Amino acid sequence: MELFMQSRILIIDDDPAIRKVLCRGLEGEGFETLACENGREAVDLLASGTIDPDCILLDIRMPILTGMEALPLLRQQKPFSPIIMLTAYNELNTGLSALKSGAFDYIVKPARLGAIVEVIGRALKYRTLLIENERLSRKNEEYRLLLEKKVEERTRDLDRALRKLRQMNLETVRVLAETIEAKYVYTRGHCQRVRLLSTGIAQHLGLGPTDIEKLEYAALLHDIGKIGIPETLLHKVMPLDGNERDLINMHPRIGESILRNSEFLIPCLQAVRQHHERWDGTGYPDRLSGDAINPLARIIAVCDSFDAMNSSRPYRKALPLEKSLEEIRKGSGTQFDPSMVTAFFDSGVYSEKIDIPKKPAVAAEFFGQVPEFSCDVPGPRL
Repeated sequence: MELFMQSRILIIDDDPAIRKVLCRGLEGEGFETLACENGREAVDLLASGTIDPDCILLDIRMPILTGMEALPLLRQQKPFSPIIMLTAYNELNTGLSALKSGAFDYIVKPARLGAIVEVIGRALKYRTLLIENERLSRKNEEYRLLLEKKVEERTRDLDRALRKLRQMNLETVRVLAETIEAKYVYTRGHCQRVRLLSTGIAQHLGLGPTDIEKLEYAALLHDIGKIGIPETLLHKVMPLDGNERDLINMHPRIGESILRNSEFLIPCLQAVRQHHERWDGTGYPDRLSGDAINPLARIIAVCDSFDAMNSSRPYRKALPLEKSLEEIRKGSGTQFDPSMVTAFFDSGVYSEKIDIPKKPAVAAEFFGQVPEFSCDVPGPRL
């Protein structure tokens, strides 16, 4: 009990004799005591902040505010101060109810001082545990908040790093796309325009960020395989013969072969390989049809054909916008996935101004006079 000496005990009892006996007896055991004659006085005294008891002895039967009425109010004001109820023999059921309402224990009057001191000692040990538990809970909460803050900071750092990495990856892909156009300057800006058109459709369709990122890479690199095609074929003005057409048609396979060596580009391989597949199964290189064609490839197919028709090539001039749109409509269900054609028109991407030069001045100097457009349907040389 020496551990709890000088602990403050608040005694609440309407009987002056009991208050006096309890105060003298507990002071003799080394406690400090305070006394109130009813529950209201005790509640008001605690509310004033002038006392801070370590334990409370609370009589049940009192005028003005009974012990049972005062119990929840006292617990609310001093949650770490255990309350011991003082009951008479005929109030045992009330004492048990008090325990259910949050009292620490009850003592039946009259009681030996030693028994009272023993119950108070257990109550004070319980109070110590409550305070320590609260301290640990507070410390855990502080630690949790600190961890949350660190996680938020690390998440922000990671997001910044991922955005930077994505930007670097996109820049790398753009450089690769420019290597295509450096070899075939007549399509300068084509890959970037296909990317912008494709992402516009993807956003209209509600695709997620991951799919849109894959689509951006695939759209920028869909023609990377033309690096492996002889320049004489890419720049040829006259119609291609069968062997030449077969060589041109190899560029999706070549593109896939080039890109599979880069781990971060693996997710876009199917879209690159299949962007010339047709909805009716007559495309290349694998003659896939319908839903067997990669969904991203189906988006790129529409945008690639539209931009190709809108751009001048060595073998023909650019089509007027309305003619290009008409050809896209005609291709629905044969060359193109009908749902992608619908998304192309519903999204309105074709009407947005894309400030990328379609035909640089050097192209005219390199190729000379551009021949008139000589076929009505988009051909394979896209």
